[in-house]
Amino acid sequence: MKKSLVNKAKKIFSLIVAICVLFSVLTFTGCTSILKSATVTANDVAINEDVLVYFLDEALVDLGVDAEYDDVEAHTLSLVNHYFRANSLAAAEGVTLSTADKAEVSQRVNSTWSIYGSYYGKIGITRETLTKIYTADAFRNALMMKYYGKGGIQEISESRLYANFRTNYTVFQSITGYLTTTDGSGNTSPISKSEAETLILKFQNMASMVNSGEQTMEEAADYLASTGVNSAVQTVVLRKDDTSYPTGFFEKIQSLKSRTATIISTNEYMFLVLRGEINMESQYFKQMKNELIADVASESIDEVIDGAYIINNTVNKETVQSYLAAIKYEKSL
Repeated sequence: MKKSLVNKAKKIFSLIVAICVLFSVLTFTGCTSILKSATVTANDVAINEDVLVYFLDEALVDLGVDAEYDDVEAHTLSLVNHYFRANSLAAAEGVTLSTADKAEVSQRVNSTWSIYGSYYGKIGITRETLTKIYTADAFRNALMMKYYGKGGIQEISESRLYANFRTNYTVFQSITGYLTTTDGSGNTSPISKSEAETLILKFQNMASMVNSGEQTMEEAADYLASTGVNSAVQTVVLRKDDTSYPTGFFEKIQSLKSRTATIISTNEYMFLVLRGEINMESQYFKQMKNELIADVASESIDEVIDGAYIINNTVNKETVQSYLAAIKYEKSL
C-alpha cells in the first residue's frame, strides 16, 4: 500500500513542474529511506500508513481540496490523535467490545466499502483500514456507555434521557399512498384528479375508523390493499432533524395526541399516521437509550478522550505531501 501510494505520487509529481523539488526526494532510493521510519508518530508510536491516508482523505473532505497544506496537516493530526487516544483510553479503562459491537463494525465496513471501495482502493485504504477506524469509533462509544450509561461514572438520569426523547423524537405508525405514477420509461407524473379524490376518501375513512377504534392500522392497511393501495404499516421512530420525510412532518406528528390518527399530504404522497405512546415505559424509549445517551453525551466523551493524554507528534512532511498529492489526484478524476 505504501509503495503504491508513493509510486502514484511520483507519477503526479512528474507532471507538476512547480513541485519538482518534492519529486526529487521521491526517487527509489529516497522512498526506501523515508518508508523505513514512520511518517507520523504519536508519543513515539508509529501511526499505520493506511490509517494516516484515511485521515488525510477525511481532512480534505472537511476542509476542501484547495485547503492549505498546514491546515490539512493540523486537522489530520487532530483526527489521528483522537483515534490514538480513543484506543489508548479504552485499553487503560479495560473496555472491550461485545460480539454485537464487532458485528456492527463489520456491517459498517461492508456498507462503506460497497459505496466507496473503488475509490478507497486507489488511494491505499482497505477493508482492514476501515475496520481499524470503525473499531476505534466502537471503543469511543463503549467508553461513552462506561462513563455516562447505566451505572456509569457520570450516569445520565432517566428523566434527562426522556426529556431528550420527547423533544427530539416522535413515534408513529404510517401507511403511505402515492399521488404519482411512474411509466415504463421511469417518468413520474401525477395520478388523475379522480384517482386522487378516491385515494383521499379511502384514507379519510380509514383515519376515522382507526380513531373510533373500529380498525387497527394493520386492518386499515389490509383493507386499503384489497382496494389496490399497496402499502404496509410501518412503525417509525423519527428524529427531529431527519430529512427523509417532508419539511414540517415531525412537527405535525408531535402536535397529535397519542393514539390519534390523521392524514398528512404532500404533492407526491399521502400518509395515514397514528402517533404512538411516548411515556417512560414505552418500548421505543427503552430500546433507544444508547442513542439517547449519545445525543446527550457525544461532546462530553470527546472532551474526556481528547483530555486523556498529551500527544507529541512527529511528521515526515515530504511523505505526507506525497500521499496528499496522490489523494488529490484521485479526487480530480
